[in-house]
Amino acid sequence: MRFFTNPRKPMILALARADPKKNITTLVKAFGECRPLRDLSNLTLIMGNRDDIDEMSSTNASVLLSILKLIDRYDLYGHVAYPKHHKQSDVPDIYRLAAKTKVLLSVNSNLKVNMTFGWCWLLGLCQGCPECLKFWLLLFYMSFVEQ
Repeated sequence: MRFFTNPRKPMILALARADPKKNITTLVKAFGECRPLRDLSNLTLIMGNRDDIDEMSSTNASVLLSILKLIDRYDLYGHVAYPKHHKQSDVPDIYRLAAKTKVLLSVNSNLKVNMTFGWCWLLGLCQGCPECLKFWLLLFYMSFVEQ
């Protein structure tokens, strides 16, 4: 937990690749603009694996750079984790860790505006992570407002 100043806070977990369709930037923006949410929780972004941003596809690199700029704009250092690597076999453990911190939200890849169901939600629920429909609907709404 090298990213968090207070790793004991409940976690908001986003598990999705750095793809514009996944709408992770809207999540980071919402987290950055909501001071009470930042005081209450940490944001964990599992966005696939990378070694060097310059070696990523231009689309994925663009999303990641946008997220890094938002982290900087809202001064989210100590509140957001964005690890470089994870293995597929780590995913159940990531959900268990989120559940152990009394996860507030597991948004997974369903940040994609037109995706109404995903297996990540089911896997997260099986590992003990509750879902928060109101927050997802807020992100859904914000996606349309930004378009």
